Amino acid sequence: MGFVVTVSMLLILLMSVPNPLRAWLQKHQGELALWALLAGVWNFAWHGSQHLGEFWGNAAFISGLLMVFTSMPLLKIDKWPSTLKTMVQTYQTACPKILHYLALFALAICAALYTYTLIQLNLG
Repeated sequence: MGFVVTVSMLLILLMSVPNPLRAWLQKHQGELALWALLAGVWNFAWHGSQHLGEFWGNAAFISGLLMVFTSMPLLKIDKWPSTLKTMVQTYQTACPKILHYLALFALAICAALYTYTLIQLNLG
């Protein structure tokens, strides 16, 4: 699951900052953001909360919360039920931009940690 979470973090970052792949990813941004949001929920609610106090449990909890926080503005909620749509729209308008950028920076650090560890586990 570490690979899925790492890919989800990288997708959030690629959809959030200007880069050559952003235009291609925007075609499927709603679906990718939803999958990343669900991976973040799993990361902090399941793995992170069960292993708090351990290094990877803490990392999962923090990175999962950051994934949820940073994927919310990327969601395409046009066809969602009105109650969910209202909740997401409220969040999207309430979150200050600077807080979102700081969360993206922290998510990039988490993604680098996960990527480095996966490379070490598979090559080392």
